[in-house]
Amino acid sequence: MLKLGWFDKLTKLVLPASLPFIFTGMRLSLGVGWMVLIAAKMLAQNPGLGKFVWDEFQNGSSQSLARIMFAVIVIGLIGFGLDRLMMGLQTLVSKNCTD
Repeated sequence: MLKLGWFDKLTKLVLPASLPFIFTGMRLSLGVGWMVLIAAKMLAQNPGLGKFVWDEFQNGSSQSLARIMFAVIVIGLIGFGLDRLMMGLQTLVSKNCTD
C-alpha cells in the first residue's frame, strides 16, 4: 500500500481519516457530561448552577421563572462555548495532522 511503513500509514492515512470521528465522539461526550453534571448538582445540592435552578424551582416566587430561564440560558451558553472550544481544537489538530 503505497510502499509506506507502519508509522507513515498510521500518521498519514489512518489518523487524518479518523480524526473527525474521534472529535465527534469527544464533542458528544462533552455535551452529555455537561448535562449530567448540571443534573448531579441539582440532586447533590452542591453549590452551582444546578442547585440554583433547583432552589428557584422550589421557591415558587413570582421572580423564580425569570431566574430559572436565565440560568438555563447561561447553562446553554456554557455548553455551546465548550462545544465551540472542542471544534476549534479539532480544527487545530486536523490542520497540524495533515501538514
